Amino acid sequence: MKKNGFGYLFLLNTVILFSTYEVVSKIIIDRISPFQINFLRFFLGGLFLFLFSLIKRDYKVEKKHLKMLAVLGVINVVLSMNLLQLSLSMENAKAALVAVIFSSNPIFVTLFSSVIEKEKIHTYKKAGLILGLTGVMVMSINELSIDAVNILSPVLALFSAVLYGLYTVFGRKVSKDIGSLKMNSYSFLIGSILLLPFLLLFKIPAFHINPSITGHIIYLSVLTTGVGYLTYFIGLSIVGASKGSMVFFLKPVLASIFAVIILKESVGIYFLLGTFLVVLGVTVIFYWEDFMGWIKTAKDR
Repeated sequence: MKKNGFGYLFLLNTVILFSTYEVVSKIIIDRISPFQINFLRFFLGGLFLFLFSLIKRDYKVEKKHLKMLAVLGVINVVLSMNLLQLSLSMENAKAALVAVIFSSNPIFVTLFSSVIEKEKIHTYKKAGLILGLTGVMVMSINELSIDAVNILSPVLALFSAVLYGLYTVFGRKVSKDIGSLKMNSYSFLIGSILLLPFLLLFKIPAFHINPSITGHIIYLSVLTTGVGYLTYFIGLSIVGASKGSMVFFLKPVLASIFAVIILKESVGIYFLLGTFLVVLGVTVIFYWEDFMGWIKTAKDR
């Protein structure tokens, strides 16, 4: 745990920033297209990170990496994030249900890690995974009225979660080769540029926005996307993809807390029970090895 301490701090920063995305987006959603938000946050976030690469004079990327960076941009920016936005835009879509399904992406990260990176899935990780998934399901139990849900919405959210899981595993591999800063800046910029034809096709403005939401867009682009993704992959490179991705189980908890504080939304008993299960699951994953080591040391004494 001690050697991974900085990794957990980076991941904690990420989950806090990611948890504000829905709240900030909800504030401005009636003044901007969700697809324009998606384009701007990755384009501006990519420029922000690329600026740091220029300052560090470490911006060169070999041709062999460009192809993979383009693939990452397509998987994350063009496909995963747009599918997530589409799932939320469906008629009768339930935001809590969509959030729950997307927050299940650690399951797919774990599966892809075991197949692609041959990362071993310990029993305690499986237990923590189940506890975390159960927790996010319990938190949204009031939203799971199937007769009121457009079935296409959760299906799109599921595909988004699968793709994000794949992006996380491949992104971590590329990040190890060229660094998290360059990996994120190039994949964001390439992905957002490839998204432009989609905006033009549906006559969605790329850069023209209501001046009243300029600050919100800068926050979503620079902090939530730029800094958030950067610290996410730095953390993953330290603690591992399957373990580090578990921060997403905390996202519904923190997002709900921010919604209560900022949007004055209410929570009930299911939220409290779900929060307990999520925290328990994450605790098992992060601290089980330390706990067992403490027991072994105590026995040896």
